[in-house]
Amino acid sequence: MKGLAARRKWMAEILEALRERFGPMKHRLEDPFELLVAAILSQHTSDVNSERAFERLEKAAGRLNPEFLAGMSEREIAKHIRCAGLAKVKAGRLRQVSKKIVEEFNGDLSKVLRRPVEEARSLLLSFPGVGFKTADVVLAFSAKAPVIPVDTHLFTLARRLGVSDSKNYDEVRAAYERLIPEGGRAEAHLLLLNLGKKYCSARNPKCRECPVRRLCPSGKAYHKL
Repeated sequence: MKGLAARRKWMAEILEALRERFGPMKHRLEDPFELLVAAILSQHTSDVNSERAFERLEKAAGRLNPEFLAGMSEREIAKHIRCAGLAKVKAGRLRQVSKKIVEEFNGDLSKVLRRPVEEARSLLLSFPGVGFKTADVVLAFSAKAPVIPVDTHLFTLARRLGVSDSKNYDEVRAAYERLIPEGGRAEAHLLLLNLGKKYCSARNPKCRECPVRRLCPSGKAYHKL
């Protein structure tokens, strides 16, 4: 088995190959509340549908903020986000989260993100509808915290690349973080996410076209192509 230094170099080569394929990557949203709303809307639906729902909600609000959503009824929120699926559930979560931010943090989510990372993470996880990935997305892209969010795509990649076979979120996250420097984890998430979406899907991965097939233990059959 390769040593840690060798595995870090291997992961750096993977990320560089992905950067060459996809270009440098940055999340389009950095405002913590907008990012939290977008992350909740993205649960159990496609990017196209969640982005459409976000745009419709944003258009209704003018600019999304906790006070606006806390003042809306769940039925009104659900009307705008219907295309994202599970509209009633997500509307309830968005309104409850907004009320919590207004009542406990004076409408300012950045007060949470200024806390130490683990404390901020615990607070975010206490919000309705916020799980490990959603919390880490907000921390990585709004608080610039040195965490790498792990979604279903990164779980699949962890197994196929040999990063981790665990099904435990924190164990897989820690495995990635051992291999990726702190300053590059947010971009690494986006690069790996794109790899998962475009090539390394859970079913029928496109190994022949994959930009990292020569670095992937699961792509050995294509190493000589």
